[in-house]
Amino acid sequence: MSNIKALVVGVSNYYIAGAVNLPFVKNDVIEVEEALYSGLKLDADDIITLGKKEDVKKEDFIRSILQISKLLNKDDYLIFYFSGHGVKIENQHYLVCSDDFISTQEIIKYFERVSAKGKIIFLDCCYSGNFSVDGTPVFSIEETVSDFVGRGYAVFSSSSSTQSSYRHPDKPISIFTSFLCSALKDRHIIRQGKVSLYDIQKLVRLYLEVWNKKNPDKQQHPIFRSNMGGTIYFEVKEYVPFCTTRIYEEYDKYIIYTVEPLHVGLTKRYAVKTIIKEPLSLEEIGKISLEITKKVKHAEVYNNEISKKRLSGKSANIIWIYFGRDESDIVKNNYICVTTWVDDSQDKKWWYRTDNKDTFILNGVHYKIFSYYESLRTYNKENTGSKDDVIFETKKILASVVSLAQKVIHFFNEYNNGVLTEEDFLKKMDNLIPEINKCVVDSQNLNIPPDEIRDWSHACTDLIGTIYDFTLYYNRKYISQRTPENRRACMEMTIKQYYLDLEKVRQLEEKL
Repeated sequence: MSNIKALVVGVSNYYIAGAVNLPFVKNDVIEVEEALYSGLKLDADDIITLGKKEDVKKEDFIRSILQISKLLNKDDYLIFYFSGHGVKIENQHYLVCSDDFISTQEIIKYFERVSAKGKIIFLDCCYSGNFSVDGTPVFSIEETVSDFVGRGYAVFSSSSSTQSSYRHPDKPISIFTSFLCSALKDRHIIRQGKVSLYDIQKLVRLYLEVWNKKNPDKQQHPIFRSNMGGTIYFEVKEYVPFCTTRIYEEYDKYIIYTVEPLHVGLTKRYAVKTIIKEPLSLEEIGKISLEITKKVKHAEVYNNEISKKRLSGKSANIIWIYFGRDESDIVKNNYICVTTWVDDSQDKKWWYRTDNKDTFILNGVHYKIFSYYESLRTYNKENTGSKDDVIFETKKILASVVSLAQKVIHFFNEYNNGVLTEEDFLKKMDNLIPEINKCVVDSQNLNIPPDEIRDWSHACTDLIGTIYDFTLYYNRKYISQRTPENRRACMEMTIKQYYLDLEKVRQLEEKL
C-alpha cells in the first residue's frame, strides 16, 4: 500500500427536481480510478470509489468520507475527486448527490482537519471555482523543510464560479476529467521517477487553454488554490540514478581527490582536484601534473549514460588539474594553481595562451596561478562560522523568505484564476518585493559555512536566489521589458524551479 489514499465519487443518477441524469459520469469514475492505478501507482486497497452503479446518496457519500478518514495517517496524502452536478445557492457552492446537496466549503473544511499531511481535491462540476482556501503556508524556524513541504490542502476545479463544466464531445467522459487523467498518466512530466502536483495542474491548464481556443462557446477556466507548503512529489516510477565513478588515489606527495567529468559533445574533458601533501615548487607541481595526466587520460568517469556511450574507450582531450593544500581548499574551490593539458585534436594556441604574469608555460606545462589564493584562504578561515550558528541564521532567513515566496505564488495563482488583474498583482508585489530583497541582503551577510554543511548552505543560497527571481517579472521597474505572456511564462518557470530547489534543501537537510 502507498501513502496516498483516494476517495473517488461520481454521481450519474438524480432524484432531485431539475437535476438531469449524467450517465457519462460513471465513466469519469472508472477513468480516474484507472489513472490513479497506472499514473500515481495506487493499489486497489488505497481507493474508495462511489458511483460505478450511478447512484450516490448523501448518506453513502458522508459514510465514505468518514471511512477514508479512518484510513489516513499523519504522513499520508489524500486525493478526493468528485464528478457530477454542482450548483450555487445563495452564492455558496454545493455538490449534488443523488438525493441531496452537500456544501463544497464544508467538505473542504472537513478534509482540512483530517490527519493526512496533504489533501488534494479535484472538483469536476459546474461553478466549481466558487470556493475559498484559508491563508497561505507559513514556514516556521522550528520546523524542518520536510514538515513544511506538502502540508496543507489544494483544490483544483474544472471551471470558474460562473462557468459550466461540459462532457467531452468525442469521449464518454467530461472534458476536465479527460485532461486530468491524461496528465496523471503523462510520462513526459516525470523527472527522476517523480511527478509533481504542480506539473499535473499546469498540464491540465495547458490542455484547457487549447480547448478554449478551439471551443469558444464552451469555455472552462480551471481554478487552482492552495495553502500547501511547496508542492507534492509523487513517486511513480522506479528511479536508479546514474552512478558516477569516484576516483580517489593517494601517493607520497599528493592525493587525487576527485576526477570530475566536464564532457561536451565528443570532447572528453576532466577536472582533477588534487591535494598537495607538502610544500612544492612550481616545477615539482608540473611533474606531478604530467604524472596525473597519464593516469587520468584513460579514465572512464561520466555524469550520464549518454556521455558514457558516446565517449567510452576514448582518451581524454582536455585535462585541467587543480591544486590545493587540503580538503577544505577542494570543498571551497580555492586553488594555488591549475594546469591545462590538451591533445593534438584541440586548438593548442587557444588553450595554451599566456599573459606571462599569472598565466604561463614552464617546462612544457601550462599554468594559471591564482594570486588571491592565500588571501582567500585567510578570509575563509577568519569568516567561517560555527555549524550551529550558520544553520540557525540560515533557517531564520529561510523561514521569512519561503513564507514570502508562498504569498507570491498564492497571488500569482489568483492572477491565473482571473480573480486578480495584472495591476492588482503588481500592487501585491509592491509590498512583497522589499521584504524579499531584505531577506536576500541578510543572506549575503551570513558567515561562511563550515565544510560539513556547505552543500546544504549552497542549496539554501540557490533557493533564496530563485525566490529573488520572483521580484523581477512583476516589478514596476522592469514591467516594460517583457510582454504579459513572457512575464507569465517566466514566473511559471521560476515557480517550478522554486519547488525543485525546496526539494533539494529538504533532501540535504535530512543529512544534517
